Amino acid sequence: MFSTQLLASSFWGDITNYFANFKDATNTCRTVFLWLALALAIAFIVCKFAIKKERQPLVNKVSLIVAIVFSAASIITFTVCSFIDDEIVAITFYPLLVFIICCIVGGLIIAVYPNKTVKIAVAATIAAALVAVLVCMIVYYATGDASEHNWITLETGNNIGLYISATVVAVAIVLLAFFADKNKQPFDSKAISFAAICVALSFALSYVRILKMPMGGSITLASTLPIMLFSFMYGSRKGILVGLIYGALQAVQDPWILHPAQFLLDYGVAFAGIGLAGCIKDFGLFKNNARAQFTLGALIAGAFRFISHFFSGAFAFGSYGPDFAEKYSIAALNNPYVYSLVYQTMYVIPDLLIVIVVGVILFSSKNFVNQIGKYSHKKTTAQATAVEEAATATDDAE
Repeated sequence: MFSTQLLASSFWGDITNYFANFKDATNTCRTVFLWLALALAIAFIVCKFAIKKERQPLVNKVSLIVAIVFSAASIITFTVCSFIDDEIVAITFYPLLVFIICCIVGGLIIAVYPNKTVKIAVAATIAAALVAVLVCMIVYYATGDASEHNWITLETGNNIGLYISATVVAVAIVLLAFFADKNKQPFDSKAISFAAICVALSFALSYVRILKMPMGGSITLASTLPIMLFSFMYGSRKGILVGLIYGALQAVQDPWILHPAQFLLDYGVAFAGIGLAGCIKDFGLFKNNARAQFTLGALIAGAFRFISHFFSGAFAFGSYGPDFAEKYSIAALNNPYVYSLVYQTMYVIPDLLIVIVVGVILFSSKNFVNQIGKYSHKKTTAQATAVEEAATATDDAE
């Protein structure tokens, strides 16, 4: 009854709102950016298949510039819309915006000047911006503004649960990525190009909401698929970093922030977990079955996202449970764990299933698999090893 009423009340309305809505400036911009993103994605795919191999470096550079311009334009546009709608919480919004800008500009700088000193400087700047975000989140929570803004009072036990769960899940994601992905190659211009394109496409697709939940979260048109494909191509280590950046964009797009650890769970950890989609391939399992590699990897990534949202829902948003229990006459929703389980199941699992179905369709194409293989970090590593072996053999001969 709970899920049926919510779904029936918003299904068709959300489809109309996010595919073709020109009622006001915000919705007009959302519609335009959606279709523009899809057009750019199609153009990129066509170029990858149609343009000769020797011209692909130029395609990568142009794609990088276009993706960065598109991302910057969408961020600026929706920022202006947020100001117009008076929905900004300054202490959380501006640090996130600075972090995103640092990531975008840093990626562009590394692509143009790919030397070690520049990479270290960019990494330090981005890390400092992320620390600033967390500090501002802590201040926001400590002042009590977060609870007042979201109509929630957090108890001490919930705080402990949030901190512990955020730490445990984050550590598990990092450990799995590092154990699975043995490739230690840094981001090069090609990887940055694909990362920018995937983040931009995921950000645009996230506006195509089939169902929008009342306290954050939605079923989208495979919005996390580009991030998963990036992880599949370049490995889990790079995947979780790209997922983290995408999570920051999600926090700007649909902010439900009331606690620093809740922010990490719902935006940082949850979407970093999406970057684990390539872990099955990284482990070398099912080598001759790309569909199985992607499907199992996507399930693992989706499980980490679900767990992150579940703990956030139970420890931070559990007090909403009694309201829904009364509204929909479901006594079990009084329990914060049951409430969170039901709430997350309603959108995370359908959203994941859409991604898997679309992904399996794509991986059913041999041409698509071959194209993915060309840009896989495994292939790049093998090529580098072959070059080194050839160079060693030449030196020995001399």
